[in-house]
Amino acid sequence: MMKYKLKYLILIFFFFFPFFAFTQCNTTTNSREIIRDRNFHNGIKVQGHTTSYPAPIDTLYPFKYSTDTVYWLLPQWGSKLVMQNIPPLIVDDSIIYRNKAKKVSFFKNKSKAVEITLEVIASEEYEHPRQMNEDWPHLLFEQYFNTPLKLIETDKLVYKTKCKLLYCSNKMGEQFNPDLHTAQFSQYFTIQDNNKDSESYGDFFWFGLPFYDYRYENIELYAAQDIGKDDASNKFIFSVASRNIFDGTLQDKQWITIDKDILPFIKEAFKTAQERGYLTGSKFEDLAITTMNAGWEVPGTFDCGIVLESPSLTAIYH
Repeated sequence: MMKYKLKYLILIFFFFFPFFAFTQCNTTTNSREIIRDRNFHNGIKVQGHTTSYPAPIDTLYPFKYSTDTVYWLLPQWGSKLVMQNIPPLIVDDSIIYRNKAKKVSFFKNKSKAVEITLEVIASEEYEHPRQMNEDWPHLLFEQYFNTPLKLIETDKLVYKTKCKLLYCSNKMGEQFNPDLHTAQFSQYFTIQDNNKDSESYGDFFWFGLPFYDYRYENIELYAAQDIGKDDASNKFIFSVASRNIFDGTLQDKQWITIDKDILPFIKEAFKTAQERGYLTGSKFEDLAITTMNAGWEVPGTFDCGIVLESPSLTAIYH
């Protein structure tokens, strides 16, 4: 009797095995890089000191001149000394653009990834320690996504980069007030309601990944309204805790690596935003990622520099 059962099981296995094998072989994972021109081959459009006049004032071509679409922007909001019409300087394979208060450089490392160095010399920007509601200098890399990624269509959203703090020096001495002053480096995305039939169509919130803040060895979760200067968006900001995206701290001035699926954090951010009264007319399936920026905001008299490997954001779906 046992022999007949065994034969029956073997027949079932060989009958169904091709079906299972076929199913497994045809389960494919697709992916799409969201950030365009990660090697900066198409150039960077430089923007000036105010969001009221965002038109580009210059274009940088660190590697080669191209007539293709320029995807990158370099905003310098709140700056008194903006970079404009500055010829590149080549030093040890680095392409450098600089003035008294800013420095941006590009370097292709051994793995052919582009390392970007961003430096702000805020001691050249401030005549006195910043006061409440006064603007502050920015130095950002920014990109608008012409075909926004619908979050509902992706299973994972993997953000990758490497980063190292070079220096950050307090030039205010005892006048430093942690409630007003810091130097911070972050990555932000706008998560926007992109459904024209939605009640909250066009509304958005800021989703942030914190890298460095002068005040804190480890940066805690932050969720509040974007305020503090005249042109603030007044939109909701949700920035995750640094320990949830990388090990260690940039305070150590060592390389840190980020390789993280950020989609669960975005879902948490949207839930929190709605609980606080933002985007109450939106559903998760209405949301898309529409822009990104990474860089320095320096609301204090600090001289600071950081090196960042060109970030990647990969949507993974079946």
